[in-house]
Amino acid sequence: MKPEQAMFPARRPVLRADATVYLSDGAVELVVDGDEYRVSTPEATALCDALLRMNGMLNVEDVCTVSGLSRPTAEAAIPRLVDLGALHYHDQNGPRLVDTGDFARICRSLYTLWKERLFGHPLWVGLAAGSLPRSVFVGWAIESYWFILGVLDRLPMAIAGAENRNIRNVFCRHFAEEWDHYLFFERALDSLGVDTVQRAAGEPLPATRAVQNWMRRAARQDPLRYAACSGFLESTGRDRDSARTFFEHVASHYGCEGREAVSPMVEHVALDEAYEHSGFVEKTISHVRELDRERARAALRSAFGLVETLEMWSTDILHHYATDDALPLGASRSYRRVRL
Repeated sequence: MKPEQAMFPARRPVLRADATVYLSDGAVELVVDGDEYRVSTPEATALCDALLRMNGMLNVEDVCTVSGLSRPTAEAAIPRLVDLGALHYHDQNGPRLVDTGDFARICRSLYTLWKERLFGHPLWVGLAAGSLPRSVFVGWAIESYWFILGVLDRLPMAIAGAENRNIRNVFCRHFAEEWDHYLFFERALDSLGVDTVQRAAGEPLPATRAVQNWMRRAARQDPLRYAACSGFLESTGRDRDSARTFFEHVASHYGCEGREAVSPMVEHVALDEAYEHSGFVEKTISHVRELDRERARAALRSAFGLVETLEMWSTDILHHYATDDALPLGASRSYRRVRL
């Protein structure tokens, strides 16, 4: 064994955050900077799993152990992927500080990819296509209402945890502009027949609470983590155009009440645009003098964790509101039925 191969397992590979990895016809497909690469191997499933575990925290040997990838395949594939720019090795001796402008640009780049991933979920695809039943459309509006209402709990926690006065002011202004946006969704629910009595009797789905708690946790840990999560939720110009197109499709598929329900949501997007909420990350990071690399990495991990939690949220809505007893909302609502 060559000396560099003997040291190989001690190195910790990192998959590029903006790389896309998936299985296709028994091979691993990677998309990096718009270029597509295909890796054919009998261990395609294990290699795909291994790549998704390469986050700079595990060495190659550990990645192989948890994914089931063989050592020879790892030693053949990883150096090639490093040459292609899809992977790099974690460098403990690299620069300690990250440029704050670079951090904001990385966030924007990742948000675009993560939103494509989230809105490729069957819930969002089905709503846009009109292929989901009315109950799921109504359920999506209900859970969106509770999610937006949750800003009354999560953003004050972020404000309280911000020791930097300037960042605290950014959060306070954001709260002043956001606190009453749940009223848009109340109007949407009123048009769908989900009145105040039902809203008082019902409770959010577990995954809706999970999204709320994820952001509250980020707020307790670091204001920058909260900003990175909140920044993902806010729309940029292109996102707003996509949102309007999405709402147009949804409204066209769910009749007059669908149009009445979607109209306040479109108004909400327009108001956020007027408030320039798309620049939340930039406004926050401008008040950070020195950004430690580990702090930046932790903030991005929190934002990606939010994306994964939102995927679970989408699945929970899709599954629960397709059941016969999901609506109308009531105190005896069952979220998880056990079949004996």
